[in-house]
Amino acid sequence: MSLLFARFPGLRERLPFRSLGQFPTALTRVHGLCPPSVELWVKREDQAGVIYGGNKVRKLELLLGGMDDAQTEERPRLLTLGAWGSNHALAVALYGQSLGLRVDTVLFPQPLTDETAPYLRKQLAGQLAAQAHLWPSQTFAGMGLRYVQARFASRQPVWTIPAGGSSPAGVLGWLAGGLEIADQLAHSGAPPFDVVYVTIGTGGTAAGLWLGLGQAANALRGVRVVPWPIASEQGVRFLAGRARSLLHRLTGESLTPGPQLSVDGRFVGPGIGYGAVTEASRRAVALAGSAGLGLETTYTGKTLAALLADADAGLLHGKRVLFVNTVSSVDLSAQRARADLSLLPPWLYTRLALPK
Repeated sequence: MSLLFARFPGLRERLPFRSLGQFPTALTRVHGLCPPSVELWVKREDQAGVIYGGNKVRKLELLLGGMDDAQTEERPRLLTLGAWGSNHALAVALYGQSLGLRVDTVLFPQPLTDETAPYLRKQLAGQLAAQAHLWPSQTFAGMGLRYVQARFASRQPVWTIPAGGSSPAGVLGWLAGGLEIADQLAHSGAPPFDVVYVTIGTGGTAAGLWLGLGQAANALRGVRVVPWPIASEQGVRFLAGRARSLLHRLTGESLTPGPQLSVDGRFVGPGIGYGAVTEASRRAVALAGSAGLGLETTYTGKTLAALLADADAGLLHGKRVLFVNTVSSVDLSAQRARADLSLLPPWLYTRLALPK
């Protein structure tokens, strides 16, 4: 059971929950990525689930918790939104399939190059293997029409999962993640982290951590991987505020964030930034691989790049630092091999340079 309910017993009967993950995830000391003066630890959220890992699992435990209580004669289908290569979309597809639910996903464009195409193919193959119904849009302007088409594609009732899972309930999932880190430090007798680095996309993970870490960290540094204002310090504070309001409404308790919050926007990348590979993210992914960590260039590579830049600049000298690895390390190669990629629209099939 989530530490959320141990900390706030009043939530047990008021907040639907479905156990999906394997928690607690490990805190692991990593050597060789930073100068010896930096004590680097990794929160292995990549191992958060058997079906799929990463930072979406904690959110989905709460976002899918009320599915069986839906007041409908038939089970709802799931409708969500993400980029072509979205980890969120893949997580919803896989966990939705595990619960016997139809999943419809509206997908918006992201940078497509020879370097990014293999990753996008893998992500789309994973969703198709999970039998998700995909609604990719060629342009951002066309997303609205695709969403309407997906919304009315079936007469089944619809259960909407917000982009990135970043709703007040989803944020509470990562409040539990912050509580878990604090609990692990307390049980080990270790001092608090000076800085915790985490990716900011839709912002729900950072908002929950900020609320849940308490005195376990002095500072939380979010690294933007999408452009402002989609990802911003104001956005994280807004999400945290909505989650605090939900918590107070359900339990009567108030919660004050402990760490100092800051957001780093230096590593987003050119253009829209999201999904764009940069030299810094490419280097960070390669260095992480040499230390046994499997990252990718869209999210975790950019976050580690920010951490490494701060370490190289001497900003982390003598400090205990935590990097939250939010990408999944579950091997989906067997499932992806069974995917029928010809089910993609012809325009996307061709653009991804898929074999005829």
